[in-house]
Amino acid sequence: MAAIAASPGLLAERQPGWIYKASWDLPLLILSAVLVPLPILVAWAAEATGWMRPEKVIDIINITVAALVGGPHLFSTITYTLLDGRFRERHPRYAMLAVLLPLAVIYLGVKHYTLLISFFFSWASLHVLHQIIYLADCYRARAAARDPRWSQIVDYGLILTGLYPTGLYKLSLKEFRVGGVVPPYPDWLQRFHLPIIAGVVFGAFLVAWIAKTLVEFSAGRASLPKTLLIGITTVVSFSLPLGNNLDVLFQGYNTWHSFQYLFLLWLLNRLRLKRGEIDNPLVRNLVRRDSMLAYYLCFLAATGVLVVLTVIVRALTPLGPDQSYFVVVLSVLLIHYYFDHFLFTQPQWLE
Repeated sequence: MAAIAASPGLLAERQPGWIYKASWDLPLLILSAVLVPLPILVAWAAEATGWMRPEKVIDIINITVAALVGGPHLFSTITYTLLDGRFRERHPRYAMLAVLLPLAVIYLGVKHYTLLISFFFSWASLHVLHQIIYLADCYRARAAARDPRWSQIVDYGLILTGLYPTGLYKLSLKEFRVGGVVPPYPDWLQRFHLPIIAGVVFGAFLVAWIAKTLVEFSAGRASLPKTLLIGITTVVSFSLPLGNNLDVLFQGYNTWHSFQYLFLLWLLNRLRLKRGEIDNPLVRNLVRRDSMLAYYLCFLAATGVLVVLTVIVRALTPLGPDQSYFVVVLSVLLIHYYFDHFLFTQPQWLE
């Protein structure tokens, strides 16, 4: 990871149309979608061979993904928010409201665990897709030709609808399990036929996107990286809910998402450093190096603190393993989601 990230020190190499350059964007932001099946394959292999109980495999997958990329990616969010004096000065109320999220997580985790898990996975799916929208917006901002508004809406629509035709269908059958519980799908929702509606909407956006993309390429104004990103995301989103265990399926998407984010934030901070926008000595010291090793290890250590807290909560409270894990992790993760919805409206930061 550190070696492959060393190149962003040479920001003069940025190529038009790419967030950084093709040899960086393709492996780290776009084609890194090959990471999505890894947790699913591990779970399948464990079940097929009888190597380990399914519950134990899920715990190992959750811990491994959280330790290697999930935790470091969510802690890197503070480099442009809580550790940034300009952000705190310009958005004091927004920053202060973030402290309410851990309180809500602890209350819901203890009193209404199923509600917390349902809320988390709903927000998580939107957050992952919002990052794809942000990357698409960054490619749009870096492209020579500007997309009309209707083209942008078609891109957004396709990105946002791919997960839900199959996902809602499986939810309606109550075939999903996540965090040790079955996400609720009230009987009164059945009469609205939401999976069918989601499928029709997704199909309409897919046809419109394919048609407009063909026109854009024939006119010579298409963005290759944006098209690749949206096309790969669509395949991943539509295919992923075909499985049954949301814990494993989510970790597949989360692995890709977290991997993208780590490198994206590294590059963003390198650009902020170049523009003189980083006022925190720690962040400045971490990102001015050509290698991202120190940056990554710093947030890997912070992830270790979460692991210790999870063990303490499990030992000192009556909460089960799943509850202990989610109460601790979501207290930080939802803050990450909260701040990223601000970041993901700022594509100009990567221009």
